[in-house]
Amino acid sequence: MEVPYVVFEVHRKGKKTGTYAIDVYFVEFVALKPRKAVFIKGLGSISLLENAEKPLPRLLQVPLGEFLMNLYSGLLHESRETRRERVNHMRRWNIARIFGIPTGHSRHIAVDERLAKVERENTLGLALLEKVLGVKDDRESVEIREVKLLYRRLWLENGEVRDENGADKVYTNLLKIDPVFRTAFYSALLRETALTEEIREKAQAFS
Repeated sequence: MEVPYVVFEVHRKGKKTGTYAIDVYFVEFVALKPRKAVFIKGLGSISLLENAEKPLPRLLQVPLGEFLMNLYSGLLHESRETRRERVNHMRRWNIARIFGIPTGHSRHIAVDERLAKVERENTLGLALLEKVLGVKDDRESVEIREVKLLYRRLWLENGEVRDENGADKVYTNLLKIDPVFRTAFYSALLRETALTEEIREKAQAFS
């Protein structure tokens, strides 16, 4: 398959700080919002083509700068909320234990593990975005400039997603852990583009 990538530059206070590329097809198909950040690639780390014979369409329609900033703001808010929820949950559980109130040990462990997983994913997404954008609080100083649309040829081989440089660990891992991405990936391989809207709805329901 030939996946569309937008090459973009990051500018801070008028100076270019980096050039990257982002998958603008599969970024719409992940079960958790922070996973959108892992589709950003360093420009020198992947092979991109000027032309494609039968490319997948660009599905990300909002301006890239708006998308990245909204993603960063959303993850920042959700990270704080998840951390607060986790602390409050543990505090309530500890109080109940002190007073000998039975609350279900395994249930509390399961809740804490779920929140911890969400917190880890949010932290990873934020770390990636902060590295790319080079920003934490002074978001107004960042400008994202779209440069051009290129294409990356991907295929599946022995359970790994690969390109000309070898296996892509991010896509391969998403294929294993993310049900929305997995459905979208196999649909793209089979050129079942009619499933696009159905998969997009699933992704929105998850995230």
